[in-house]
Amino acid sequence: MQGTAIQFTSLTTLLWGLVATIQFYSLPVMALSIAGIGIALVSSGDDIDRKSRLKHWIFNILIGGLLVFGSTTIATTLKSFLGGS
Repeated sequence: MQGTAIQFTSLTTLLWGLVATIQFYSLPVMALSIAGIGIALVSSGDDIDRKSRLKHWIFNILIGGLLVFGSTTIATTLKSFLGGS
């Protein structure tokens, strides 16, 4: 069995491809996670400690989404300031 090396035209295309792939797969995971946590939050009743933990998880997921989806904007801005094409 013979393998082939990963080939790409430039480092930029490799990195943009990785970012797009991460964004493509992370959005459904984040949406399902927030939906599941929301259901658990509604059904938690009077358990204040559990509500606090669930809210913390939702906040962490939203921060992660901000980093994943904001990375494209940050990279594009930095590339334009640094003179990239």
